[in-house]
Amino acid sequence: MAANVRATFLRITLGAELTRLRDQAGLTGDQAARKVGCAPSAISRVESGTSGFQRIEQFTKLLDEYKVSRQDAAVLTDWYKNAKREDWWAPIGSVLPSGLSTFLAFESGARRVHVWTPMVINGLFQTEEYAEALIEGARIADDRTAEFVESAVKVRMNRKKRITDDGMELICIMDQSALTNMVGGPDVMQAQYEEIKRLAGLSNVTLRFIPAKAPAYRVLSGEFQVLDFDRQELPGPVVASTTVAGETRVLSKERSVRQFIRRFDVLAQGALPVHETPAFIDQVAREVLKEHE
Repeated sequence: MAANVRATFLRITLGAELTRLRDQAGLTGDQAARKVGCAPSAISRVESGTSGFQRIEQFTKLLDEYKVSRQDAAVLTDWYKNAKREDWWAPIGSVLPSGLSTFLAFESGARRVHVWTPMVINGLFQTEEYAEALIEGARIADDRTAEFVESAVKVRMNRKKRITDDGMELICIMDQSALTNMVGGPDVMQAQYEEIKRLAGLSNVTLRFIPAKAPAYRVLSGEFQVLDFDRQELPGPVVASTTVAGETRVLSKERSVRQFIRRFDVLAQGALPVHETPAFIDQVAREVLKEHE
């Protein structure tokens, strides 16, 4: 697994793999605990990705009991050690919106993300000035602190590294209103338009828009994302749905996942072809900035 995958995601991934291996070995959690010499709750915490063992010797003994090959054991042990590190968002976790830490953990391990965003520019495309103006504008209404604004902006700028540095594939559809809604003033919007075009030009990014005049299906209840992962054993796909109140819900039930995939497919039917994206951004930018000259 790539070194940039975050600790929380590694714990979740490792827990899922250990659960599979235990089932394959025909053992219950209590039986595995007795063989390792730990409490059953320790097995449960490790399999859920909540924490690790007190001693690595317990982990290696568990792998022996599961008859894991030497090569696979080396990989899993590497995961175990890296999972003990601190995620970059851990120091500000206390001020993040509900559910966001869990979403960030899954996003850190995603290979491909499909995302729909109405009303505002998607966070992975935002400039620092746009993000600050957007979050600051909602600070009073949402009863947030200045510390929250600073932390939220930092999170968005760090998340962009998944596409600019890590090569995560991003397929994004936005409504035209994301381009026309004024945030931070003309100068901020001008820089934001340029940033969207720059990121849309990356080989791992696909960006499309639904024009305001298009009689197309739209999801107005908020942004949603469908995350896919590299290996069949990993948890996924997972859907993260952001509500109007800002709470992020991470869903993994197959029925919910299928529903969001279907919604994205229908949204795509009403979006402009990807090759029209740069010209569309330029056209909307001219219209919006002309109104504010």
